[in-house]
Amino acid sequence: MSAPWIVNVKGGAGLPSFEISVVRSDNSHGQLSYGWFDEKKLLISRNGGPCQWPVTQFVWDRLLVVAEQTAAHMNALEEVES
Repeated sequence: MSAPWIVNVKGGAGLPSFEISVVRSDNSHGQLSYGWFDEKKLLISRNGGPCQWPVTQFVWDRLLVVAEQTAAHMNALEEVES
């Protein structure tokens, strides 16, 4: 069985640079680094580059819910497949 999916957060509400992803728990490079999205790291939301627009706390909280739901969904899919 593959390592479970977990929520990975860098930054926070109101900050100009952030990333919210769902990543395999054994993907240490994906957890430590910004970017590197692939089959072991799924992007939920990010901000960076030349235009850095922070999100409000209200939006941030909802993005975290989406990330949590995505991780739970991915883990449930794998339970069904095994």
